[in-house]
This record gives sequence, C-alpha cells and structure tokens, in this order.
Amino acid sequence: MSMEEPMIRRIDHISIAVRDLEKARNFFLNILGGKELFSAPVSQQKFRWTTIELGTSCFIELIDPLEKDGFVHRFLETRGEGPHHVTIQVDDLKEIHRILEEKCISTFGYAEPFPGWKELYIHPKNAFGTLIQFAEFNPLDWINPGYIPPSYWEIAPPQKVESERGQMEVRRVGTEKGFEVEIRQGEAVVRIPQARVEDLIQALKKQRTSPEASSGT
Repeated sequence: MSMEEPMIRRIDHISIAVRDLEKARNFFLNILGGKELFSAPVSQQKFRWTTIELGTSCFIELIDPLEKDGFVHRFLETRGEGPHHVTIQVDDLKEIHRILEEKCISTFGYAEPFPGWKELYIHPKNAFGTLIQFAEFNPLDWINPGYIPPSYWEIAPPQKVESERGQMEVRRVGTEKGFEVEIRQGEAVVRIPQARVEDLIQALKKQRTSPEASSGT
C-alpha cells in the first residue's frame, strides 16, 4: 500500500450495546426514521446484531446479549448502555495490520469468525478511549437483499440493460461532484448527475410524445 492509497475505505458503522432491542429499535426506526437492514444472532458469541441505516450515509449497529456470560452482557454490566466500538472497513486487513505494527500501534483479536469477514482491533487505551474494529468485508453481504443503501452504491454491481445496439451497464458512482449515474456501452461512457436523472427521463418522455417526434421532423 503506497502513501497515496488510503488505509481506510469508510467508517462503516458505530456499534451500540443495548439491553432491550425492541425499545432501541423503536427509537432508531420509529422515532428517528431509520431503516433496518439486517438482524442476526451470533450464538457462539452469545449476542445479536441489528444494522440500521440513518439518513443516506450513517449506519448504527445495535448489539444486545443473548445470554448472561457473553461479552455484550459483561459490557452492559460494567459500562452500561452506549457506544461499544467503531467499525472501519478496509480493503486489505493484513496490510493494515502490517502498517499498524510498523507504526508501533498494538492490535489484538485478529479473526475470521464468518466467511467473507476478517477483523482485528485497537484497544481503547491506544485509541483515545475508543475500541476500533478494522474489518475486511463486502458490505452488501451483510444486509438483506433487494435494497442497496446510497452509501454502498459505488460498490454495487452494475445493472445490465439490453438495447437495440447491444448491452449497456448502468451503475451509480461517487465523484467529487456527488453521486452520478454512469451508462457504459463498450468504450462509450456517459455520466449524469443523480439529481438530474428524473429531469432527463421526463424530457425523453416529452420528446417521444411530441408532434415533431411522431412526424419524424
């Protein structure tokens, strides 16, 4: 990893330990207007996680205990409800581990607890009181299928559209100017600002129904 390449892809989520999942769900979903993306028990670690999207770029992970001898229950007993850790997504966890060790930052807990998920941690004493989790994973593998949050558009596979002139690929991409819709056919590429897509669709509809278009003039 060169100095020009960022170590971090994104802060993926903040994990919050809660005693009552339904009460927490009500707060984040019904009061704050969040959207639940995934919820699953982790029986071997005796807790459950629930991922909630807030707005277009923020994710909260609620963790609640399933048994009294798990780490979430111990955290709640000693610290009470509140932030547990921050999860940072990276592209190459082993390279991150090498860089941190090179800079004399101790890590612990390297593990691959699930297929497609690798993790390690920096202890709060070495990170200004915050438990930091670095993880290598594909975010789309950890949400319910059928919906892609806006902050994950850049990693979503392109949609393939058949046209009279062959197959086109359509995807959303992040740029310095914001999100754009990219249409690619062979070597030809067109990008349209996300906010202008609806305007383009309406303009094309009007063109198709105009007298000039019908007469071919």
